[in-house]
Amino acid sequence: MKTLKRQTKLFFRTLISLTLFFLCLQMVSVTQLQAQIWEPEGLNMPGAWNSWNNPPANNLALASNTQVVGGRVVKFSTGVQRWQTIFSVADTGGDVAGGTYEWLFTSGSLSNPWGNKWSNVNVIMNTLQHYTYQANPNNTITVANGKWYAMNFQDSGYVSTRAIFMETSAQPVNIASVSVPSGVNPGNPVVITVALSQAPCAEELFYLRYSTDAWATSNALSVSITGSSGSALIPGQPGGTTVAYYAFSSTLDSITADYDLLTIKLNSNGGTNYSYTVINPTPVITFANLHSPPVGMIEQGQTFEVIGRAEIPGITGQTIPAPGLEAWVGWSATNTNPSAWTNWIAAPYLSPFGVYDQFSANLGASMITEGTFYYATRFRLSGGNYLYGGYSITGGGFWDSIANISGVLTVTPSAVPFMRTLENITVNSEIIVCYDAKKTISVAGNNTFFRALTGSSVTLIAGQNIILLPGTWIESGAYLLGHITTTAQYCSSISSPAFKSGEIAGADPIQPTGFSFKLFPNPASSQVTIDIQDVAAGVKSRMELFGIRGNRISDQTITGSGSYSLSLTDIPSGVYFIRIISGDKVQTKMLVKQ
Repeated sequence: MKTLKRQTKLFFRTLISLTLFFLCLQMVSVTQLQAQIWEPEGLNMPGAWNSWNNPPANNLALASNTQVVGGRVVKFSTGVQRWQTIFSVADTGGDVAGGTYEWLFTSGSLSNPWGNKWSNVNVIMNTLQHYTYQANPNNTITVANGKWYAMNFQDSGYVSTRAIFMETSAQPVNIASVSVPSGVNPGNPVVITVALSQAPCAEELFYLRYSTDAWATSNALSVSITGSSGSALIPGQPGGTTVAYYAFSSTLDSITADYDLLTIKLNSNGGTNYSYTVINPTPVITFANLHSPPVGMIEQGQTFEVIGRAEIPGITGQTIPAPGLEAWVGWSATNTNPSAWTNWIAAPYLSPFGVYDQFSANLGASMITEGTFYYATRFRLSGGNYLYGGYSITGGGFWDSIANISGVLTVTPSAVPFMRTLENITVNSEIIVCYDAKKTISVAGNNTFFRALTGSSVTLIAGQNIILLPGTWIESGAYLLGHITTTAQYCSSISSPAFKSGEIAGADPIQPTGFSFKLFPNPASSQVTIDIQDVAAGVKSRMELFGIRGNRISDQTITGSGSYSLSLTDIPSGVYFIRIISGDKVQTKMLVKQ
């Protein structure tokens, strides 16, 4: 008994599964059927204009060619699936006589030709309109004698859809041929010629539709027609791009969508479209120049930016630098071919400019000798040969010493020398002195001497190096301050301590007998306290404040030992020196005002 129950359950489960399976098959079949009109039944256009005969075997212009032999309503399967007919209107010799008619789009078997219909539209010429599936009332249309009409019906299956009637004053002409270019280089526009079977009527407009991404997107260009031919210009494309295109006609202006439904005639190379592929050549530098400036005058070490440009067709001028493209700026004391020059500095990528890549370098940083120099650019791609760029007022190009020449730079002596050597110098007591150089200061060496005596102060400011060599002697109580500037501030322009000043002294200072003093706080902001020791009561001393360039700012007389306050509110931030003279003894200390 249990076995029978299990068999019964299994039977019903199998029956349910089979039922669901066949229902799914039926649903798939219906869905597939609705994707388009069943082609053997096709699309017909019966109406008052053919006495409502359906299928319209009595008027082939209104009959499907898949249901009626010789029918002229034909299906296009490329692009948007659609049915099309083109018919003439005339009282004599036309497919239809002029007038206003009721009519329908229909599709059905010979035994049921009215089984499917699309209606409820009053036709407006040259307008894409919506037709309702299985609706009332009938469509209406007004056609005029002496006109031709092209109708396109979008095949969306057995649902509501769209259709258009396009009116012309003559039979639409055929597009006889469409040209195909060869050897198209990157970035070059391409002229496509369209030849017609004869001169068209005024209402016919012609287009060239093209795509560069396998029709994921496309554009339509207007074809300018003169007589029976015309042309359109496809914009230049990058190397390796395949451009597909075809020509079509319509009565609508400035088409940007629904191209297939708005087409009267087309030539698409048998449905495969015309195409060409832009040459993808081996990258090569086709242009190099010295863009700017043509001339210049600077002091030694001043900034002098030189810009050069280069072009690799289809590669430079993009949002990123051309891969493998290098650039330099070079100079020479003689106006010779740059290929023989030995002085070159790398020019980093600057920016794109049109079809070019721009590069820039500071030539001034290398100009340490005064005189007249000549400069140019050079470029190299992927380690290949060097190509040299020259200047001309029209834009320049490859250097040739005639049309495209070298720039000219005059370098004059600098108020601050590039290099400075301090040899056989003695800085006496109570002297405050500053030495500077844009690059390097060398002190003593080569059996020479540099000596700072007690009570003196020496400041050294350099752009890169301060070198203290044998022969440098800083006595006890003398000060040597060294500074590498990053702001191009030298002895004549220092106004604030935007740097770390180092104090370099000789042996541990031995204070002269008689007195000593201390500064606090140091650095100070609004005032500083000077604590003086070992000065006998009633003995007068002189206290002086100096700037870094040796200018005396203030002085006052003090008596005996003790603490004295000095206001700093009226002086700018910077490096200063306080000197105290008591009898025949002198002491100097550095003060930093914040």
